[in-house]
Amino acid sequence: MSISSVVANRRYLVPGEPSRRNGLALLCVFLVAYFGFAYDNFFTVSNGLTILMNISAIAIAAVGAMFLVVSGHVDLSVGGQYALISVVTARFAQDQGNVWGAVLAGLVAGLILGLINGILVKYMKISPLIVTLGTMAVFKGLAYLVSEGKSVFGFSDAFIFLGRARIDSVPLPVIIATVVFVAGGFWLLRTATGLRLFAIGGNQQAARLTGIDVDWLVVRLYVLNGLLMGVVAVLTTARLGSGTPQIGIAFELDVLTAVILGGVGFAGGSGHPAGVFVGVATIGILSSGLIFAGLADWWQQISKGLVLLLALGADQIAEHRRARSARTDTPTEAGEPVAAGGSPPTDADDEYGLGVPRTREPGEVVLATTGLSRRFGPVYALRDGTFSVRGGEVVCIVGDNGAGKSTLIKLVSGVYKPDAGRIELEGRPVEFSGPIDARRAGIETVHQDLAVCPNLGVAHNMILGDEPRRRMFGVIPVRDDAGAVARTRTRLASLGITLTDMNRSVGRLSGGQRQSVAIARAMKDNVKLVILDEPTAALGVTQTRNVLRIARQAAENGAGVILISHDIRTVFAVADRVVVLRLGRVVYDDSVDRITHTRLLHLMAGLEDVDVDGSAARSGK
Repeated sequence: MSISSVVANRRYLVPGEPSRRNGLALLCVFLVAYFGFAYDNFFTVSNGLTILMNISAIAIAAVGAMFLVVSGHVDLSVGGQYALISVVTARFAQDQGNVWGAVLAGLVAGLILGLINGILVKYMKISPLIVTLGTMAVFKGLAYLVSEGKSVFGFSDAFIFLGRARIDSVPLPVIIATVVFVAGGFWLLRTATGLRLFAIGGNQQAARLTGIDVDWLVVRLYVLNGLLMGVVAVLTTARLGSGTPQIGIAFELDVLTAVILGGVGFAGGSGHPAGVFVGVATIGILSSGLIFAGLADWWQQISKGLVLLLALGADQIAEHRRARSARTDTPTEAGEPVAAGGSPPTDADDEYGLGVPRTREPGEVVLATTGLSRRFGPVYALRDGTFSVRGGEVVCIVGDNGAGKSTLIKLVSGVYKPDAGRIELEGRPVEFSGPIDARRAGIETVHQDLAVCPNLGVAHNMILGDEPRRRMFGVIPVRDDAGAVARTRTRLASLGITLTDMNRSVGRLSGGQRQSVAIARAMKDNVKLVILDEPTAALGVTQTRNVLRIARQAAENGAGVILISHDIRTVFAVADRVVVLRLGRVVYDDSVDRITHTRLLHLMAGLEDVDVDGSAARSGK
C-alpha cells in the first residue's frame, strides 16, 4: 500500500514531530522488574495503588504543563500555586464548613493565579521562565501570609472524603487523574486548538500570521494550568486533612521532569501524551523504589534532578538528529509544481516560460487603498500607499529595500493597523483587527518567511487557522484530518503540485516544496486577493518559474494578485501592472507594457520620479 493511500485512509494525523519514548518505556519496565525482585512487597496491588495515588497529583499537573511546553512556554510557579491554593482551600473548608464552597474557592484561586501568570507573560513580553520564577516566590510568600506560617486543619468529614474516597478500592484522586489525563491527551491530539498549540511551539510568528490569536490562546493555557493546579491542591488538602504552606516544595521539578522525560521538547512543537504518561510513571516508580531501598529524601531529589538533565540531554540529541536527518533526507516525491501537460513551454516573449496565456481581462476592483501610512516611533515606514488591484490582474509592487513594500502588504493583510488612510475591499471600507479578519474577508497572504510551521505536516500547515471539523459519534467536536488531507490533495493538484506524503513535516521538504505549500494554502476557492511577498527570493530559476506560473494561474482563475519582488525579470514575466514604492510613497502605477527595464530600475533607485498616472516626469530630489 502506498504512503498516500495510508495517509488518506487515516482518520487523524498526529501533529508535531514524533517523540518516541520506547527506550524510556523499557527503562520503566526494567525498574519495575528490578525493584520487584529486590523487594518482596513491591509487586503488590497495595503498592501499585500507592504509587498511583502518589503520582496522581503529578499526572494532573503534567497535563497543563504539557500544553504549555508544547506551545513553547513553561510555568515554574506550580509549586507556589500548590501551596497558596492549598491554604486558601483549607481556610474556606475550616471557616465555612461547606464542602463545595471550599472546592469552588480552590478552583477559583487556581484560575486567578493562572490568569495572573498568563497576563504577565503576555504583556511583559519576556521569557515565561523568568516571569513564573518571580510569581513562584510571590505565591509561596502569600501562602505563608494567608496561613500565618502554620498548617490549617479542622475540616468536615465530607470534605476529607473527597481525598480519601475509593471506588472498588481505587482511590478517587487516581480516577480523577485518569479522566483528566485521557481527556487532556485527546484534546491535544484531536482538536483544532491542540494543533494550534503545536503550531505556536513550532513557529509562533507563523501561527500568528495565519490568524491564530497566539497571545490570548497562551493566556488561556495558563488559566487552564491554574485550574488544574486548583484540582490538585483541593484533592491533596482533602486527603491530608490539612492545608500547609510547605506543600509543593520541588513540585515544579517533578512535573517538568515528567513532561520533558516524556518526550515533550522543551523548545516546543513536539510531544505526545503517551510519552508523558511514561514519564510520570517513571518518576513514581523511581521514587517508590528509592523509598523501598531506604534511601534518604535527598537521594530522591538528586535522582530526579539527574533524570531531568538526562531527559534534556536526550531531547537535544533528538533535535540534532532530526536536523541532520532533514539536511540529508532527500524527499521521495517530486514535489515541485509542473504544468499538467509536462514542462511549461518557453517562448521569446516569456523569459520564465510560464505557459499560462493571459486570456482574462481584468474585472472589477477587488482592493483599493488610499493614503495608507504607518510609522514605527519617529520613522515613517509608509507615507502614502495608494493603489488598487482588479480581479484577474497581477500587480507587482517593487522598490528598493526600506521602500515600504512589506509594510504596505502587512497593512492590507491585517498584520498592522494603519495610522491613517483607507482600505476598501470590493468597494466597501474594511478594518482588520488581525490576520484572521483579513483571511475571513478573502485575503490570503504568503509572507516572505513563508509563515509555515516546520514541525507540522503538509496537510496540517495547509489548514492551519482554517481547520475542518467533524463530530465524533455525532457529539464530540474534533479536527477532521481526513478532510484536511482531501482538501490539501485537491488544492495541490489544481495547481499542478505533486506531493505524496501529506503528513511529512514541512521542515523536511525542499525550499521549492515549502514555497509551494505556502502558496497553495493561499489559493482557497473563495479567495479574492492573493498577496505574495518576495515568493521567489531564495529560489532557483526552475522553482521561480513554477511559483510565477501559480501566481499567473490564480489571476486567470479570477483572483486579484499582488506580488512583491526585487527581480525585474519576474515583474516583466508575470505582471499586468507595476507599482513602484520609493521612501514610503507610491511614485509610479501603470501598465507594465508602458515601462522599460531601464526606467523601472531608475524609478526604484530614485533616479527618476513620475506622477502616479505616469504622465509627468519630475526630479527625484
